[in-house]
Amino acid sequence: MTNHNGHLPRFKYFSYDCDHHVKKDYSIVHDPRPLPLSEAITRALEYLLWYVPNINSFQSPSNVLITEPLYEDFSFGLVSEALHLNAEDVLFLDYIDDDIVDYYMDSICTNCQKMILTTGEHETKISALVRHMRNAIAHGYFTVVEERMIAFDVKHFPKKEDSYGCTAVLKLDPLHLVRALKLLEEELTHEHLAAIAFSRCGYEILDNDYDNPDLPYDFTMEKDGRIYAVEIKPIATKGVAHAEHLDSILAHFPKEVKERKVLLMDSAVLDPDAKLALRKNKILLLDRDNLKSLMSGDDILGRIQRKMR
Repeated sequence: MTNHNGHLPRFKYFSYDCDHHVKKDYSIVHDPRPLPLSEAITRALEYLLWYVPNINSFQSPSNVLITEPLYEDFSFGLVSEALHLNAEDVLFLDYIDDDIVDYYMDSICTNCQKMILTTGEHETKISALVRHMRNAIAHGYFTVVEERMIAFDVKHFPKKEDSYGCTAVLKLDPLHLVRALKLLEEELTHEHLAAIAFSRCGYEILDNDYDNPDLPYDFTMEKDGRIYAVEIKPIATKGVAHAEHLDSILAHFPKEVKERKVLLMDSAVLDPDAKLALRKNKILLLDRDNLKSLMSGDDILGRIQRKMR
């Protein structure tokens, strides 16, 4: 990055606007108050302010796909793809120059989306994105221009001691952003992540219930001539899970299934009867920590099977 006497810093891949940009003037000061927003955009703002996972809100749930560094590339790639962002649209910096803020202040191109972010220590890219967006909305440093949101996470506005103290500039479609973030809460996304994790350990995905709705479980995979039937399912209970909590899950493994059965579930603790139910049905259990091992290339499933011999 270079910056000389008030000129915009230049970057190798990032572009401040698209090739077909047309500037639209706006004011960050809301006028009239409240802004005349559509119901859909209002609901999107409410979600980003209160309900998106892992933000500073009592109403916000937790989602490991947002917080876990091991899933960072998967999660951020999924959201970027859903928003149709590429390398020239996304920029991560240690420090955001005031000239960058000034460039997007008062006028923007509404034909493209841009994301300029800083991240905190040990913070994932997705965590940074939802935190900065929430801060900008909560403190009112945003507006909507032709259904394109422009938002700034700044410490000072106007400048204090000749600085905004900016940590993020976000020019995004709020409706598309919410849809993209909600992908991280869908069960299908967790299935996709699990498939990637097993693939990293040499398993070949043979079939899945998305392409083959008749498949009773989520996908089949193969390694070293062994075929596995895999079901990914969170337990809808906190604390200890009992045998009855497994009934609906066991239904995904009909008795005629000949493949080795694998259940990947969350970290709910199973009581002895629940564990016995899995053993009787010859189901290998993997939890969230095991998924992290698979993502790092450690074939925990293979190790578990070797110990059972």
